[in-house]
Amino acid sequence: MRNSFSYIENSSGSVFYRASKREAALFGLSALLFLWGCFGMNQAGLPGENGDAAAFLIGVLFASCGFFLSWHVGNRWMWLMIGVAIVGRMLLLPMPASEDLSRRLWEGDVLNTNMNPYELSPNSEELRLLRDRRWERIENKDQVSRQAPLVMAVFRIFNSIGFNEWSIKAVFVVIDIWICIILAFRYGSKKALLYGWNPMAAYFIAGEGRVECLFLLPVLGGFLIWEAWVDKKGGAVVVANNGGLGGGSGQMVSFAALLIGFSLAMNIIFLPILVWMFWHVLSKSGVRTGLAILVIGLVPVFCFSGWGTYSLGADMRSLLPFSLPLDESALSLLPNVFDFLGLQVKSELFFFAIVVIAFALMIRNETLGRFSNLYLGVYFVFAAVVEPWQFLWLAPFAVGIGQLGFRLVSISVFVYYFASIGSDVPATLTIWQSWALWTPLLLGLAWYAVKGRSKTDGLYVRSY
Repeated sequence: MRNSFSYIENSSGSVFYRASKREAALFGLSALLFLWGCFGMNQAGLPGENGDAAAFLIGVLFASCGFFLSWHVGNRWMWLMIGVAIVGRMLLLPMPASEDLSRRLWEGDVLNTNMNPYELSPNSEELRLLRDRRWERIENKDQVSRQAPLVMAVFRIFNSIGFNEWSIKAVFVVIDIWICIILAFRYGSKKALLYGWNPMAAYFIAGEGRVECLFLLPVLGGFLIWEAWVDKKGGAVVVANNGGLGGGSGQMVSFAALLIGFSLAMNIIFLPILVWMFWHVLSKSGVRTGLAILVIGLVPVFCFSGWGTYSLGADMRSLLPFSLPLDESALSLLPNVFDFLGLQVKSELFFFAIVVIAFALMIRNETLGRFSNLYLGVYFVFAAVVEPWQFLWLAPFAVGIGQLGFRLVSISVFVYYFASIGSDVPATLTIWQSWALWTPLLLGLAWYAVKGRSKTDGLYVRSY
């Protein structure tokens, strides 16, 4: 055929993929730009850690262009898409790990020597013998650990096995690609590209070695189970109509709550998502069933928090997000706006606002996907401290609907590194840089909130 590029058929004779020359060229160009950008970021090194921030941002520009073009690629390229995602992450893997990853691995070493990173800071004399290259990279050596006990336990295992930063990043890449594969099978390759070729996901996980993938995987699993077994079948009433917790729907919802619980044990920010599930099961399927779902979801939290509290003596309140002090250099929106206006507001008040708005959203939104997207958007707006990689938290809920805010912030988040040009350490963003970073996310979330009011989120059929 004249417009045909290629045909690859399976043994039964059905077409595996068929694409026009134009579509193939677009796919190839976007893949090339994404991979070239990943290579450029690797060559530049970590911004703010003796890396070339300007060269790094040029690499980001190429990767972002490839990411943008991929939005217009069709659903015919699943395995090629995954292959490109793997190659991109392999290109970023040789980058030096973030200071945070080095600290986590060093804290695992502290635990394995029967010391307590919740009580002893890296500068403690008791830990002098453990000082090594990883210790030298730790920035705030006078601060004790603020990491969740489950994450601490994972890195204790990594340390006992003998993993270094590079091997841990390799494990993270495997988990990250597994997330991409799950998204591809659920939503199709076109939607999965929003994660697989996402420069934010590739850089922060494969490049810096952020731990986000550890809790994004169970969150995604819990969300997709709820979507398939509840939202797609008419809502939480399906649990009562199919025998409660003993029925198939009840068992799957329990498993979904357990997966969300494991993510909670690593990141308490997802607690409102579990509460939303509890509320809707309680209102549609009875108090007993709702409470059972809540208890199942909280089991991992209680277990690991109990270990942290009673075995390690950790003050779990100090690990909560609202306990962080307001910092003028922090990447935050409303707190920095109030500070710019000369208004002193405690971080606890912003946390209270998040809770109130989350409760209102819980009542007004009937699908887990819509609630989660809006709640996390509210959290980012009000949070006292936001780190650039935290925008990845939107991914499990945003990819399936192609949420515009997530797509745009995946590019604009790199404005954060403009402040590193000409500096050896990350500097404070200017007001214009802050708005350049935040405005795309806000506009995208506003578009989603208005446009999606009459639509049901999450009911998508895979197509690849």
